[in-house]
Amino acid sequence: MSMTADTFRRGNRMTSTRSAAERHTVKCRLKSGSTVDLDLLDVSAGGAMVDCKRWGMEAGDRVLVKLPGLAFQPGAVVWVEDEHAGIAFEQPLHEAVLVHLQG
Repeated sequence: MSMTADTFRRGNRMTSTRSAAERHTVKCRLKSGSTVDLDLLDVSAGGAMVDCKRWGMEAGDRVLVKLPGLAFQPGAVVWVEDEHAGIAFEQPLHEAVLVHLQG
C-alpha cells in the first residue's frame, strides 16, 4: 500500500487536541535492532504519525511499532516531513484498539 502525508492524515484518527501530557508514546524498533520511544501524534487503522526529531527515519525503513497495550506491529515508514513520520501498519488495527488509543 502506498501512502503519502496527505492521504495518511485523512480518516478515523486521534487528533492533536490532546495536551502533550495526554499523548501516547510508542516504541519503534528498526531492523538493526535499535529502539527509541517516540511521541504518537496521530493514529488510524492503517498507520500512525510520530514525532521523529529524536531519531532519523527514512521512507522505506521497515519498523516494529509498539502501541500502548499491544504487541509490536510490523510496518513501514512511508513518509518523513518536518520532523514527523508516517508509518503504515502491515495489518490494520481493530476499531476497539482505536477507541482505546483515542479515549
